[in-house]
Amino acid sequence: QDQLDNAVISNAPQKSIGKSVLMSAVLPGAGQFYANSYIKSAIFLAAEAVAWGMYVSYNKKGDDQTDKFEAFANQNWTEQRYWTFVYTYVQSRYPDVEGFPYGQYDAMVEDAAGRLVIPDWQTAEEDLKEFASSQYISGFSHDLPSTTTQQYYEMIGKYPEQFGNGWADATYTDRYQGGYGDPSRENVTVMNKNYVGMRNEANQFYDKAAYGTMIALVNHVISAIDAGFTTRRFNQRQMQLTYNNRRLNGEYVNMFGLAVEF
Repeated sequence: QDQLDNAVISNAPQKSIGKSVLMSAVLPGAGQFYANSYIKSAIFLAAEAVAWGMYVSYNKKGDDQTDKFEAFANQNWTEQRYWTFVYTYVQSRYPDVEGFPYGQYDAMVEDAAGRLVIPDWQTAEEDLKEFASSQYISGFSHDLPSTTTQQYYEMIGKYPEQFGNGWADATYTDRYQGGYGDPSRENVTVMNKNYVGMRNEANQFYDKAAYGTMIALVNHVISAIDAGFTTRRFNQRQMQLTYNNRRLNGEYVNMFGLAVEF
């Protein structure tokens, strides 16, 4: 008999591929660490930190820029001037419109910017809303929110045809319009233009913050997939210590060996 025994003395424990995939899906790099691939683990974890750092940083910049443009709008655009424009525009161009409150708001006062405005503009607003959306004024297709919401701050800058006369550097007689991709058509006041630029900058910061979340999501997916392959390779590299009792030169000899799988 050439061989009396052949046995595996030790077999290194196998790592769970499913576990490693789940670990990296939750925290990128965790599955690689579990599979003893420490460099990969550090790379995926660093990518995760960069992605969320990018999100937090640019989101904070977006919030700060939003505070700036809202403060700018609160200081330089008012509903009082806007509704005063509606009143003066209709009164000057259509002096005989039935139901229009001619003369009711003639006792104007100066506002903080030195512009003549209707003092009791809240009452005027209710009276003038129907005229703002009537055939007497073109381009008035939007209803201004009653509170300073995100939509409010968007509309006063985005639609100068309707809201451009509410800026402190606007007149009640000029009509304004946006370029909408064609700068040659644009006719807005300096304040309106600066305000739109401030809002665009805030939106750019938020867009970059969104890229951070997308990078993090992709990092989770790639890390989870890689963790499965990394753990599989780890299991394939495990070594087995084998024992054999063989006959050599008329004698039985104990032989040990290492079996490595790739």
